[in-house]
Amino acid sequence: MAEHGDVRASDDDREAATRRLRLAVEEGCLDMPEFDDRVGRALSATTRGELAVLLADLPAERRQGPPPVRRDVSRWLRILWVVWGAILALNVVAWGVASVVEACPLEFWPKDMLGPAAVLAVVTAVHVARTRSLPPEGRS
Repeated sequence: MAEHGDVRASDDDREAATRRLRLAVEEGCLDMPEFDDRVGRALSATTRGELAVLLADLPAERRQGPPPVRRDVSRWLRILWVVWGAILALNVVAWGVASVVEACPLEFWPKDMLGPAAVLAVVTAVHVARTRSLPPEGRS
């Protein structure tokens, strides 16, 4: 922004300045009264130079937004979990319908789905541990 101080500021320029000011409050660089004053001046700024003055005494951004989301579980494992969940849901519904229709309560047969879930959980844990130990370029 500073290199073109006499260029008219756009709405995006003003929004970027207010985002930086919000971040400065989160970092502890500005208190709320000063933040309010600067945001008001940023929203009424007509040039990029006016915006640059509002940000000039702030340190360089330390935080670039939220940390990236790690996708440690491969797509095939996510698909297996979804399939297992769908089959479990169908079993529970079928058991519920059968239990209502029958005069005697039925054994809860969907509990038999816990064995495959345990195996899938172990496979997932091993995969995540292996993936985290690989360098970033070797991850799938």
